[in-house]
Amino acid sequence: MFKCPYLSYTEIGNRAASFLKQYHPSQDIPIPVEEIIELKLELNIFPFPRLYKDHGLNGFLSYDLTTIYVDEVQFNQFNEKYRYTLAHELGHYVLHRVCYEDLIFQSIEDYVNWRMTLPTDEVGWFETQGEWFAGQLLVPSNQLIDICKKVVAKHEDDFKKLSSIPDDIWSYISIEIADYFDVNPPVVENRIKKENIPAKINIKGE
Repeated sequence: MFKCPYLSYTEIGNRAASFLKQYHPSQDIPIPVEEIIELKLELNIFPFPRLYKDHGLNGFLSYDLTTIYVDEVQFNQFNEKYRYTLAHELGHYVLHRVCYEDLIFQSIEDYVNWRMTLPTDEVGWFETQGEWFAGQLLVPSNQLIDICKKVVAKHEDDFKKLSSIPDDIWSYISIEIADYFDVNPPVVENRIKKENIPAKINIKGE
């Protein structure tokens, strides 16, 4: 029976950090997730036609852990989303290998049918942990703090009359911060909240 391991956000962050230390020790951003997958892990990336349109999936990891399938439109047209999907499926590869040991699905239909047999809470944990891994892999904590300080300092004059930066302003500057990490702004906004960044830097970005 499929059983997803219950890992905390912090535990997954530690796994993502260890993974980066091994496969991208320079920690330079944006994290080259495609290069890591293809060149260092030697996994295949396969653009799957109409994967999202026909099956509602951004991507999935093959049962034998050799191939990451990703929606073809996303692959060709939406780089930030493509990178996030790769990181999400990489999360399953790193965190959930034991879950795949007894699986055999030869087609996308087999995969969809398998997912439909799973308990809702197990699927929820499975996907949530993939999301957590993706966010922490592509937007590592130390780099996030550094970039937030840099961007806040850049806009110091705009904030000088404020005692703190409101959430809606953090949402706005997440757009600029996201460019450094090559991800969509909601990914950065979520990471800022999870890491409690507003409490870690002051209004002058020092």
